[in-house]
Amino acid sequence: MKKQYENNIKKGGIAEEIAMLKQRREARKAKEEQKKNPQSNQQNTKECDTAFAKMMIKKKEAISKNKPSKHIDSEDSKIFVVVRKRPIFQKELNSGEIDCVSVVNPRIYIHECKVQIDGITKYLEDHEFYFDNAFGDNDQTSDVYKFTIGPVINLILNQGIVTCFAYGQTGSGKTYTMKGIETLAIDALYEQGSKMGNKFDFYISFFEIYGGRLYDLLNNKNKLQVLDDKKGKVQIYGLINQLAETPEMMHRIIDAANSIRTTHNTVTNETSSRSHAICNIVVKLKDSDEEYGKLSLVDLAGSERAQETQSNNRQRRAEGAEINKSLLALKECIRALDEKKNNPDTHVPFRASKLTHVLRDSFVSRSDKSRIIMISCVNPSYTSANHTLNTLRYSDRLKEKTKQHFGGNYNNINVGARGINSGNNNYAPSPKNIKQSDNKISYNKNVGNQKQINEKKAKVERTQSKEKKPSNKRQEPTKKQNIQNNKNNNATTDDNDSKDAENDGEEEDWDYLKRTMAKREGKVLNDDYIKYQNLTTKLVEDEDDIINYHMNIIKEDARLLSQEGDLITNIKGVGKEEDFKMDEYIAGLDKIIEQKLKLYNNIRGKVEKYKKHIKEEDVLRQKLNPKFFMDDS
Repeated sequence: MKKQYENNIKKGGIAEEIAMLKQRREARKAKEEQKKNPQSNQQNTKECDTAFAKMMIKKKEAISKNKPSKHIDSEDSKIFVVVRKRPIFQKELNSGEIDCVSVVNPRIYIHECKVQIDGITKYLEDHEFYFDNAFGDNDQTSDVYKFTIGPVINLILNQGIVTCFAYGQTGSGKTYTMKGIETLAIDALYEQGSKMGNKFDFYISFFEIYGGRLYDLLNNKNKLQVLDDKKGKVQIYGLINQLAETPEMMHRIIDAANSIRTTHNTVTNETSSRSHAICNIVVKLKDSDEEYGKLSLVDLAGSERAQETQSNNRQRRAEGAEINKSLLALKECIRALDEKKNNPDTHVPFRASKLTHVLRDSFVSRSDKSRIIMISCVNPSYTSANHTLNTLRYSDRLKEKTKQHFGGNYNNINVGARGINSGNNNYAPSPKNIKQSDNKISYNKNVGNQKQINEKKAKVERTQSKEKKPSNKRQEPTKKQNIQNNKNNNATTDDNDSKDAENDGEEEDWDYLKRTMAKREGKVLNDDYIKYQNLTTKLVEDEDDIINYHMNIIKEDARLLSQEGDLITNIKGVGKEEDFKMDEYIAGLDKIIEQKLKLYNNIRGKVEKYKKHIKEEDVLRQKLNPKFFMDDS
């Protein structure tokens, strides 16, 4: 199978060579600027913390002695999770940053810089994670592609559904990684399709989820609507699906779509991606309108922590809340998918967010024809260590690990994060801290503190006893829903038989998430957090409702204005021989006034409702900040 990827890798090498040439040009320009303005360069340069830097060098030298394992490919994995560390930039080094991340496949280490309680003594706290693959700063995007999307290209052309996510903090290189993988995957699809007799057509749709709404990036950001058809399949009303006859055409379409994706200035980054971008490449047999295979490439929004959204305005807070909501729902959907291999009746709570709802097919399709790939990207800077740890902890919880994955060397495996004092070079936990059962491994983070374990377990059991037992099977809506596809594969609706399904079942799935998270992680979602998430959804609905209703009022006002003009013309007798009776004028005017009052009273009620929700959102935000879980410290 390696030969199958050679041409694709060569193409990827050309693309990366072009990118490297661009970086070299920028580096030369930067050096020229430094020569012209040496004083300015000195002002922008900041000395790093030498104590931490020396400890970091020593730590990395010790870890580099470990022999890395060979990368494995994704072909036989239902869920495949990899991590990629980007290089540290010269600009960051000039500002005093230190590279605090080490990679020895499949391990990744975070050396967190800390100061003891005396405020003087500095030390490194190590955190170790294991994934299917770990890529260092010397690995190219073509290497990531070779072991993630590359092995499943044939599956896509054989009625498979592959979904690839790029996840991480803003500035961690996820968009850069996703663009490179898009290029390689598209070239491979067309090339392999040609080898199979040119029997396929390739369609592309590209949309973003921003602030709880969907926008078509191929149609001037036209607002979209999520609908469920009568078969329970998700359809996106108004979405453009464009035929791309050549890979070059598809590349141009993707570049145009990426150029109008929503970004904003946040605390973390000046051009933070504040939307989830979903690129769907659909494979169809020629002369057929049926979907034959699909590749979904999802560039997730920057995973800034909820605490940081508090310092922005309300719009940024709403965006952050929606991002956090969708990432939490995505994690639980992937975990539920992983559990399905042991319990086929496991419910997948895909209705908990817009993101997971539109990706429903990725979670509920046949297991032998579906693949989930998560590429977690991390920033190596020591000032971003908290963000990096959050990214890795999130990714670590997506699936259970087995001892076969590590070649049977499970006695020396630390699954998840573990803090180790900088003076300790023994990076593996002792065997007594590893629990082994049913071929699965989990690290007991609370060894030596049984009292806390018992208290936490008792809290979870008390919470679960108050909840109703969750149902494994979900009841689908009984109301008929009808979606028709036109020639452009756009969904059109019948007003009598269709149903808006954007939020259908959302609250029920959040209740399910609360129960399952308490069971899996011993964490109980704060009720106020769930209320806050539901409230942000209501605010989005309120905003859309007010704007749409106001537009209808303007149209209705224009119609009523025409009627008022006719009344005035008639009462003054302009152009008429017969007098217009005053009582007819009063009756007509009274009717118009009644209609106007009804319109404006309705919109006033909607505005008051929106203002009420705004106040509730502000109260809940202050109450929550930054506590999301009942057991958060």
